[in-house]
Amino acid sequence: MKYEVHDMAGKYLKVQCKCGNEQVVFSHTTSVVKCSGCKEPLAHPSGGTAVIHGKIVEELG
Repeated sequence: MKYEVHDMAGKYLKVQCKCGNEQVVFSHTTSVVKCSGCKEPLAHPSGGTAVIHGKIVEELG
């Protein structure tokens, strides 16, 4: 029996907050992600792709 491996729908993003802190966030997050430095929201869910409030620095695998 063979199984197919499908790519994930989302990606991991390195996001920079306005305070300068960088953090990895899933592009389809289901909860609010806050900056670990200043506690400002970095991303929130929107029924699909998350709304990102920081600067996307890099897309990770």
